[in-house]
Amino acid sequence: MAIVEYLDKVVADGSIAGDGAESLEVAKQCISDAFGINLEDEAQSNELSLKPFSLDKVFDVYLGTQAKLGGSSADKDTGSTSAPVAAAGPSDEDRKRADELKAKGNSLVVARDYSGAIDAYTSAIALVSDSAVYFGNRAAAYSQNGDYQEAVDDAKRALDIDSGYTKGYSRLGLAYFGMGDYENAIAAYEKGLELDPTSQAMKNALETAKTKLESGANTARSASSPAASTAASAPGSGGGGFDFASMMNNPALMNMAQSMMSNGGLERLMSNPAISQLANNYRNTGQMPSMADMMSNPDIMDMARNAGGSSAGSGSAGSDGSNPLASLLNNPDLAGLAQQFMRGGNQGNTDNK
Repeated sequence: MAIVEYLDKVVADGSIAGDGAESLEVAKQCISDAFGINLEDEAQSNELSLKPFSLDKVFDVYLGTQAKLGGSSADKDTGSTSAPVAAAGPSDEDRKRADELKAKGNSLVVARDYSGAIDAYTSAIALVSDSAVYFGNRAAAYSQNGDYQEAVDDAKRALDIDSGYTKGYSRLGLAYFGMGDYENAIAAYEKGLELDPTSQAMKNALETAKTKLESGANTARSASSPAASTAASAPGSGGGGFDFASMMNNPALMNMAQSMMSNGGLERLMSNPAISQLANNYRNTGQMPSMADMMSNPDIMDMARNAGGSSAGSGSAGSDGSNPLASLLNNPDLAGLAQQFMRGGNQGNTDNK
């Protein structure tokens, strides 16, 4: 009604004349027909008319009001400078379910079902993709499964999310160690120790990686040494099978095992990347590592020295001039103990936070 009245007004007062006036008359008629407007209908006029105001006056009042207010809030909201709406993050229910899946993955790692653990962590990440812990735990499971490149990728993703996540560097070092990339493993462990200088596990892992890097070809040559050959061909070895009854009755080995349980040696071995690699190689190939490989590991050497010392005077020469430490390292029963440990595997440590 207001539009038709306005068109009628501008034609009547001569604001628009000639052909323009004729066009407006046509427009006015079309609008009236389309909306059923009749200016002669008094009831309709009383209900819909703006009189005594006109449409142009109403618009002038609107513009004046906007000028006083400093612009339309609606214009600001719809302008090109409007801030984008942030995407919604995971819901509380998603995070709760993701934590349940992480706990399931941790349990599967303990059970050595690494593939199942990887699947559980992957499902958790699908729900909550901003958790460094989820990526870090999956990296550990990948390493245990021998999937070292995937472990490297996940460890890096965890550190992208949280550069202060110390275990991310531990996971990265373990993965690089498994790949045989000892230089990058050393760099990862050193970075982790910058964040957590008290981590004994990373200190041991760093020492092991440095030993592997420094030994290089010497380790390969020592694998064919007479001492290693003696251990491999000793009675009871039988191509990888050992006389476990004799092993269990060996007092030196039993003392060594008890010492490991009481002084934390077993925990250090379980978190050592060299032991993890030896265990994975044994599970995948069925072949025991060479004695030279085990002798190059500082934790194994410390364990052997302690055992040698407790059973034979701190590793000093015996009455027949022999070295009890060397005898222990070349004892096939020690190789049997190592094989038993390899069968159990290095379960690794997952993050329960």
